[in-house]
Amino acid sequence: MPKSWFVSLRGKIIVSLILFIIVPVVVIVYRFYSSTQSILENQLYQSNQTAVERKAASMNDLLASVLRGSNWIVNDIEISKFLRDNTNWTEEYESYYNYTLLLNKLDNISQILPGGSAYVALYDFRGYTHSTWAHTTKTDYATLRQEQWFDRTIQLQGLPNWMVPVRLPEAADEPLLVMTRLLNGYRQNGDGTMWIGLPVGTFFYSDAELEEQASQGIYMMLADGNGKPLLGDAGMLQHGDAALADSRVDARGNVHAAIGGEPYMVNSVTLPVTGWSLVQFVDQREFASQLSRERNKSTLWVLFWFSLFAVAFIGLTFQFTRPIKRLVKSMNLVGKGELQTEVTIRGRDEMAMLGRNFNKMTKRLQELVTHLSEEQMHKQKAQFQALQAQINPHFLLNTMNSIKWMAILSGAKHVSDMLTKLGKLLNYTMRQQEEIVTLRDELNYLQVYMALQEIRYHDRISIAINVPDDLMDAEIVKFTLQPIIENSIIHGKQFPLRIAVDARRDKNGMLHIDVQDDGEGMSEETIRFVSEQMNQPHAKFSGIGMRNVNDRIQLTFGASSGIRIRSTEGQGTLVTVIIPYRRKVAPDDPVADR
Repeated sequence: MPKSWFVSLRGKIIVSLILFIIVPVVVIVYRFYSSTQSILENQLYQSNQTAVERKAASMNDLLASVLRGSNWIVNDIEISKFLRDNTNWTEEYESYYNYTLLLNKLDNISQILPGGSAYVALYDFRGYTHSTWAHTTKTDYATLRQEQWFDRTIQLQGLPNWMVPVRLPEAADEPLLVMTRLLNGYRQNGDGTMWIGLPVGTFFYSDAELEEQASQGIYMMLADGNGKPLLGDAGMLQHGDAALADSRVDARGNVHAAIGGEPYMVNSVTLPVTGWSLVQFVDQREFASQLSRERNKSTLWVLFWFSLFAVAFIGLTFQFTRPIKRLVKSMNLVGKGELQTEVTIRGRDEMAMLGRNFNKMTKRLQELVTHLSEEQMHKQKAQFQALQAQINPHFLLNTMNSIKWMAILSGAKHVSDMLTKLGKLLNYTMRQQEEIVTLRDELNYLQVYMALQEIRYHDRISIAINVPDDLMDAEIVKFTLQPIIENSIIHGKQFPLRIAVDARRDKNGMLHIDVQDDGEGMSEETIRFVSEQMNQPHAKFSGIGMRNVNDRIQLTFGASSGIRIRSTEGQGTLVTVIIPYRRKVAPDDPVADR
């Protein structure tokens, strides 16, 4: 093998493979397996702590919801009024009405609280308990005083008394989280006691969830402010308080405890509403399996970095294949329309062959574009003639229809005049060889057309033409103004109708021809509709179509020319034709203003 083998393309690829893929992968794998277990343990601890915090936040939100529900009862004026009313609600209507309100409000609070089926009860110190599950029952006050929670509720003087777990005969399926509270504690002995209970599964974990977590080496426990277990896995209820008392904190702030001689990681979060603590014990033996999962994640990171370096290798390979890049650049230029570009050909390899074929293709494309350009010119001319041809039959039809009805209605009195003017129109219309006429010819044709319309509308239409003499020889597309005047007559919708035609030349050399009527005008919505129609194929706006006129103008003078419409309801419509100013001259005239 020659000494300079690494200069070849194959040598460069091999060197790049070693430097950018093999070496980095080896280094990363070495660093991965030399990572200490303590780092992964700390990451796992923090992840567990985050999960416990989320669960504690959810539990605390539920406790806050129960507390808000109790506040609604405590602060309800109608409930306080009922509790203080000594009248018999079974006999007095007003008292009975307040009683029904009480039951409805208890039901509403039961449905509003999480789960939608809370147990809500109220003891009124008159010997009755009103609840959402039994409505109203007689209760012995002496028996109630024997309940431990009752005395504590009275002692707290309106502050919430939280208890868990509590068994209720009516909720035999599951123990409850219960909050009791004295109503109107500022009064001596208050007005009554309130009782709200929620299933423990809604607040904490169900038995099935606890069993599933225990199978994974995770044990949950709820402890009071003194560390006494309240809820949780059966094993933790027996040993949890002792484990918490003997727990230790390592240098990274992680808490550890021993249960039955086995090490556990301990995560805990305090619930602000009650002061209770949510505690999680993770078996260190389970940590090994979790560590394995973390290593799997790390393996995915290895694959990611491997892929990243592979991309770098591919990028370097692209750098070695610059001829392809030059070819792509030339192809992009061709895509933008620069067909004169060519690829510099070097060598006799496959890339050189591609370059030669590419150059042949661009030359062929130039020939095709030239051919298509010529065909497009012929197509535009044919399209212009087809668009212009649409006007004549339509206008003749309208005019002949007018003559017919005038002859019927007026006894042929004005038929002769109309036929004379119609003959002039036909003479102008049949000049097919002229696509461009002077503004003077177009205005003369317009005056004849308006004379016919004045007869048709009994002189209720008038036109005023104010065009300077020096603009009369300006070029204009044949049959531009008559369709605009026709639209003014049709859509002006009021008579008498006055139409004014003005022309001016701006500083940019553009000719503006304004057609203003004093008809009803159009709304902004109608103007937008007309403008959209003029920019859509086959769109019509009365008669021959404003799009027809706009297309013929743009085919002749370019896309910057065309029709602009402005209108105000009740004040008329202004249509402006904008075209380049060009003076039409005789063939022997050597000068024309452009």
